[in-house]
Amino acid sequence: MGGTVFGVIGGYGSTGRVVLSELHKSCEAQILVGGRDLAKANALAAEYSNRVTAGQVDAFEARSLDEFCDRCSIVVNCAGPVKRLQDRVAQAAFRNRRHYVDLAGMTFIKERMLPHASEIADRGLSFVVSAGWTPGLTELLPVYAHEQARSQMDSVELLTVFYSDSGEWSASALRDGVWFLRRTGLPKPGYFRKGEWVRAGMTGASRKLHFGAARGARRFSLFTMPETIDLGRQLNECDVFVYTYVPGFRNMIAVARIALLPVKEEAGIRLLGEVFRRNRLSVRGFVVAVAVGRSGGQQRTFRSQIVFRDGQDYWINGIVPATVARLIAEGRIVRPGLNYLSAAVDPIAFMAELRKAGVQQTEDWNLAGMSDALRSCTIS
Repeated sequence: MGGTVFGVIGGYGSTGRVVLSELHKSCEAQILVGGRDLAKANALAAEYSNRVTAGQVDAFEARSLDEFCDRCSIVVNCAGPVKRLQDRVAQAAFRNRRHYVDLAGMTFIKERMLPHASEIADRGLSFVVSAGWTPGLTELLPVYAHEQARSQMDSVELLTVFYSDSGEWSASALRDGVWFLRRTGLPKPGYFRKGEWVRAGMTGASRKLHFGAARGARRFSLFTMPETIDLGRQLNECDVFVYTYVPGFRNMIAVARIALLPVKEEAGIRLLGEVFRRNRLSVRGFVVAVAVGRSGGQQRTFRSQIVFRDGQDYWINGIVPATVARLIAEGRIVRPGLNYLSAAVDPIAFMAELRKAGVQQTEDWNLAGMSDALRSCTIS
């Protein structure tokens, strides 16, 4: 890793601080904190060793981005909101032939970099987008569960994913969430049948996940994002269902208002923030992946889950890009090319790295079936 310089754009933001801290703890490379406010960047850098320095960068100015990227080996973008920033940082990293890691994706970052995909791969560069909590870990864990199931089963027939997020979102993240809902509307519920998207019937559009005797069952609804579409097509040997937790009539109405009505942006941000607050369960967020298959003619089930709790909202979002960037520098686990997180890494090896970093991931084998896997899934 000698000679590596990590450049963290938006480094003094809530998630950027996590990325900086985790990189500083896990390696000996140089780290450049980037942002428009040089005083803030300098103040943060002063909290660390002399391996951390500050650099002024305006993420909306191509020349400023080029000057910053020229000083780095690996660019980690924590700036936002993405709806305004769009693909500016990714394009600058490509122009300067640097590796690139981005928490967000918002669909168009990968889409707009696709014309460069072959050159990115040919040059041995890794461009990893949607590499945070959601999207990110919520798509990676299903790939991990599928790989683990394949190693012990003759065939994997079904993969079902449940996730929830009631953690703290920054104003930029909420702004992006509102923009995304307006852009996509409310797509019809569906799932992937061996790589092909199909509409779900009323009975399949929602399912219950059991939270133990004290909390009972909670209902989840099918929800599709570009990253889950990529996931469904990637795991084309089985059926893939992805559910998210949006409980109660008030929350459903709030999401529909944001997606379908001409609500002012600030009102939409307020509504979305209230949705996350009302989503509160026994933890701040989680993702559960249940793989069902057969081995020796018998049904087998594998379940894996990741949980984060109070005070870990930004940490869970920042530990992923920090780990990706470190592994790129080490030349292992992360594949060259332009990919979402779920396709960019070896899922088994990457989850092992996340566990070392403190991510709480647990798993169970040989549950009797899907119903038992859900009934016994106590998240606390």
